[in-house]
Amino acid sequence: MADWKEIWSRTRQLPAEKQDLQFLIEADGFNSGAGKIAAPDWLAYTAYVTQLAQISPDDSIYEIGCGSGAFLYPFYQQGHAVGGIDYSASLIEIANMVMPAMNFEVQEALQLDLTHAYDVVIANSVFQYFPSLTYATQVIERMYAKANKRVILLDLNDIAFEEEALAIRKGALSEGEYEEKYKGLDHLFYDRNFVEQLMQGKHVTVQSSDQQIQNYGNNKFRFNVVIEKW
Repeated sequence: MADWKEIWSRTRQLPAEKQDLQFLIEADGFNSGAGKIAAPDWLAYTAYVTQLAQISPDDSIYEIGCGSGAFLYPFYQQGHAVGGIDYSASLIEIANMVMPAMNFEVQEALQLDLTHAYDVVIANSVFQYFPSLTYATQVIERMYAKANKRVILLDLNDIAFEEEALAIRKGALSEGEYEEKYKGLDHLFYDRNFVEQLMQGKHVTVQSSDQQIQNYGNNKFRFNVVIEKW
């Protein structure tokens, strides 16, 4: 039985032609159903996150679960220093190919190197694949330690919509197909207050907001969190 780690670690075939943003988006899993995102909507999304998280032009940005680098690529093109980790060697190979001289490494989220700090440490649509809330807590704590200014958690599954999201996911498949296709591939859901409670006692401001990606079917079920250090 496959798990999320085994699925995301599978080797991706590199195309012969030069990779573009749409290729990166699809390589990172945003290529089907309610989760499909086109390049123009993706660029609008990264612009929205720039405003939401008050990312300045000289901020360095590091991503947990960066995959092929789709989220970071627009920032790289704008001149930001970027880096990230992912446990998929083939996706990291792509990230290194399209963003040379940046810092991309094959690594588990819990093994995040804290030696070099970045202004903004971010995770986009990866926390649903973590095995437990304990694991997620430990990852957030390491992200907090690595960030100079902010920790940004994007596209978190909202537990208030867990049953509805699961019903839609099952409804897209025939009877019995869901159990066969997604056995052992559960998504992790989060309470809206989870991060704020975790950050109690720290010198931070925590703000959550609804997800806002154009033409993204999962918006209703997802939310974003910005942790501002002060």
